[in-house]
Amino acid sequence: MRALQKSGFSLSTTMVCDVPVPELGAGEVLLRVEACGLCGSDIHAWRSDPGYEWVLPPVVLGHEFAGVVVAVAQDSVGWNVGDRAVAVSIQGCLKCERCLRGATQRCLDRRVIGLSYNGGLSEFVRVSSDYLIRIPSDMEAVVAAAVEPLSVAAHATLTVGGVRSGEKVAVSGAGFVGIACALIAMDAGADVTLIGAERDAVSRLPAAAALGIKTCTTGEGQWGRPDLWIEASGATPALTSAFGDTAPGGRICVVGMYAQMATIDMTLLVRGELEVRGSYASIASDYELVISMLEQGRLPVRSLLEVFNLEDAVDALSKAAESQTLKPIIVP
Repeated sequence: MRALQKSGFSLSTTMVCDVPVPELGAGEVLLRVEACGLCGSDIHAWRSDPGYEWVLPPVVLGHEFAGVVVAVAQDSVGWNVGDRAVAVSIQGCLKCERCLRGATQRCLDRRVIGLSYNGGLSEFVRVSSDYLIRIPSDMEAVVAAAVEPLSVAAHATLTVGGVRSGEKVAVSGAGFVGIACALIAMDAGADVTLIGAERDAVSRLPAAAALGIKTCTTGEGQWGRPDLWIEASGATPALTSAFGDTAPGGRICVVGMYAQMATIDMTLLVRGELEVRGSYASIASDYELVISMLEQGRLPVRSLLEVFNLEDAVDALSKAAESQTLKPIIVP
């Protein structure tokens, strides 16, 4: 089968190539991949950025995928050929105290499909049935591939951020997760402003504005003093703004990943009595929530997705790294 495989630590060693079709192990299901999204983690792994040294080649990338079941191991209960599913990407051991509490993304032995082991940027992928989430038979595959990042946004906005109706919310970062956080906060009844970099004024902010989201650039400073700030950009200046501008007693939810250390004036946290929490990945209930929201038409994200063929996956990585595409979705 064809797959996007990272075979070494230089950019040129990540390419679309032939690899064996996965053989099923105990409790596993084989999916024919319908579509798979690319995200920032794939870019970091492709470039072998600091903090991603644990991604060891050879590995097939891709953790944001949707597919159709084509084979089921005998001990996999509840799944049949023809079922459609997405996979929970951050996978805990399901045995430790954190996993048993439902916080599988906090498991000390967690693995990430497409980074720790072969993922969905391929024609077929095997997944433990414990980490499959059913999707409707009529959901467009390209949209279904966006369920994973949407679940990350839901976890940050609702579970960690605790957004409430009537609150003033600022979301920094005009990437797909940032826009999704804004949409979910608006759905909850919040007054939301999405903040992008100057370069985002060309395409990303207009794409968000077309969905009814209020937008501004960092230079405009039109976000006021929000009750909740969701930092989804991974940019240190945005995090600095969050600490300086969030209203006293407000909350800061950090979901972006940072390529360098951030220096923060902690006096702002003390004087503002700010609550600061990180938000990492998502859990099964977040997936189920956004699938329901998509079915109800509450997350109109289709216009944000750009489709590429699998053979063009490296080009899609390059364009995503240069912010030339908002959300690339690869179709095998």
